[in-house]
Amino acid sequence: TIVFIGCLSAEGSDRDDLSIGDEDLVAAIAKASSKVIVVASVPGAVLMPWSKDVAAILTNFMPGQEAGNAIADVLFGKVNPSAKLPLTFPNVENETKLTPEQWPGVPDVSQPFYAFYTEKLLVGYRYYDAHGLTFDTGFPFGHGLSYTTFAYSDLSVRKSIHGAGMLVQFKVSNTGRVAGSEVAQLYLAFPSIAGEPPLQLKGFKKTESLKPGETVQVELKLRTRDLSIYDATAHRWTPVAGTFRANVGASSRDIRLRGDFLYEGATSVYV
Repeated sequence: TIVFIGCLSAEGSDRDDLSIGDEDLVAAIAKASSKVIVVASVPGAVLMPWSKDVAAILTNFMPGQEAGNAIADVLFGKVNPSAKLPLTFPNVENETKLTPEQWPGVPDVSQPFYAFYTEKLLVGYRYYDAHGLTFDTGFPFGHGLSYTTFAYSDLSVRKSIHGAGMLVQFKVSNTGRVAGSEVAQLYLAFPSIAGEPPLQLKGFKKTESLKPGETVQVELKLRTRDLSIYDATAHRWTPVAGTFRANVGASSRDIRLRGDFLYEGATSVYV
């Protein structure tokens, strides 16, 4: 059984909530059938309280005029999906506990031209990591499945011979039965003294289509800017010296490889 659901959005207004509006419909079909595929055409993050009760979810966001052919190609296996979520799908409404002061904003009579971002750096998946939130019916940033499986191995981090950054290398292998591509992601953990979120996405790369049993080496570069924090006083990006951790995986919550490396900083500050 294939169920198509969706909701609308517009430039002139915001959605009232993250509900699709078809929760009861999907739940009823899932109860009556053991194999349900949900195709979701949505403008962004939505709630999927029924996600554990269906066999698969194909999220195509806001597709173009060839959406029908593209969806059919994925559902019938002509194309092996490899996309990853570019945002977090929460478990419940307002899971990051935004206040009216943060959005849409409460005017401060004494400072009417200022906006206060009290969430600071904890936006999206950074909030989930910092507060230890787990996923029940939602999905983490960077999540995405395939008709095959992939294994990660041989992580190495060394100084780049081109510039002052670091070079991260690792291998990705297709361990499944069909050809497919993987989008490997690099999340960086700063030294604790920097006061940064637990993990930050610093790079990603989609592999070529790998045959079953095929392995490819992936290379991602960390620039000096990637190893820096913003100095609000100096109004510049300042490199951080210390022990970093490179986290490589299939999503922000599916880390496969970890490796520490020492970065000694840079002699100059990059704007």
